[in-house]
Amino acid sequence: MGQLVRLNTVFGNKKLPVIIDRDISALESEILSLPNLRGFWDMSDTGSRTVSGGKITKILDKSAAANHLVADHSSAPVVDGSVLGGLSSAYFDGSVGMVSEGNVFNAAWDKVTFVVFAVKSEITNPINTVLVAGKTNATVTIYANNSNIGINSANLFLNGGGNLPGKPISVIASTNLTENRSAIRSEESVVQQSNLAPRTLTTEPIYIGKWPESANREVAIGWKGYIGHVMVFNGYIEDSQYISDLLLEYARRKYNTSAWENR
Repeated sequence: MGQLVRLNTVFGNKKLPVIIDRDISALESEILSLPNLRGFWDMSDTGSRTVSGGKITKILDKSAAANHLVADHSSAPVVDGSVLGGLSSAYFDGSVGMVSEGNVFNAAWDKVTFVVFAVKSEITNPINTVLVAGKTNATVTIYANNSNIGINSANLFLNGGGNLPGKPISVIASTNLTENRSAIRSEESVVQQSNLAPRTLTTEPIYIGKWPESANREVAIGWKGYIGHVMVFNGYIEDSQYISDLLLEYARRKYNTSAWENR
């Protein structure tokens, strides 16, 4: 693996347009070749999803695991084409969601990482809205309140820079279950924790945009906003600067987030 070159040019004069190479094919190919990739669901890829009546009822898993996301038509997210840098995405209104056809998480894993690109659409109450969750295990939950992104049942928060709704959420959230440490990384910052209470994983499906049926709705609700992509790795990506840069640059080019900075 070589060195990533960020191909956008941002000048000091904010009135000048941002120049960015939005060709992500090489970056995506490299991501798909990573050995610990266990799930890659791209809501913006029209060739990877099934749409019926404006609703997304299936999203193919681009990883070798081929563990696809599905939803009943009555509880499926809808297609949006206006928010995520001009790309289409899945819009979740807090009452819909998707679930994998089979188990994504494995009890034998000692490390897990989520990669997410999303936008929260509005202030919510309860403030916590779930992006990704396991069926029973809070160890594999990533969510956002109205100002921060959190993982591991609120054990670690990344400051979203004030009011979060309307801002791009591009994060890598890693947990090492044997060393009891975790990290959340964005383009702007990283937070780490090294004193997690001991945790384990459960072999179970992944939930996207929804809180499992058994969860407490007074603590958190389903996602209210847009999701561009979700990835899962059986690894602690925070330990690899190159892979972290690769994943963040993929999202930056794909959704043209540098242009969002000048809004």
